[in-house]
Amino acid sequence: MSSLLIKPLETLPEHMAIIAAWHHQECERQGLRSTLALRRQRLQLHVQQNAIPKTLVAVLADQPVGCVSLVRYSFSGGETALPVWLSNLFVLESLRHQGIGEALINAAIAYVKQLAFTELWLSAADYTAFYHRRGWKVTRQARLGGRDVNIMRLTIDR
Repeated sequence: MSSLLIKPLETLPEHMAIIAAWHHQECERQGLRSTLALRRQRLQLHVQQNAIPKTLVAVLADQPVGCVSLVRYSFSGGETALPVWLSNLFVLESLRHQGIGEALINAAIAYVKQLAFTELWLSAADYTAFYHRRGWKVTRQARLGGRDVNIMRLTIDR
């Protein structure tokens, strides 16, 4: 898709509501507790020019068609070096299987690479094979939102 652009959400504030709705939809699909208000609140952190969290948006003909986020979750273990997680990959259903998801993932990888991170993590229940074909490795299984998920890691070459 030659006219596809990947842009950070902070450059597209007019699309915040649709991106929040997509995030909310994906959280519900995964069985996670969410509200649209919470998704909007959390996305505000992604537009403050911070390195991470960051949401990247796929734009086609000036309209958002997909997104992906990069986040750092803190757990109760008190880790000092939090890993970066790929989260909320979404592409409009009518445009799937056309390379947009892969373009979003590649843009996310390029972004964390320029920040000198050497790995990226994600959890996947339904799309493990999609990520595996792109070099991600399952490191363990876990339960998230009442579902079994694969925790996957991608080593990023420098």
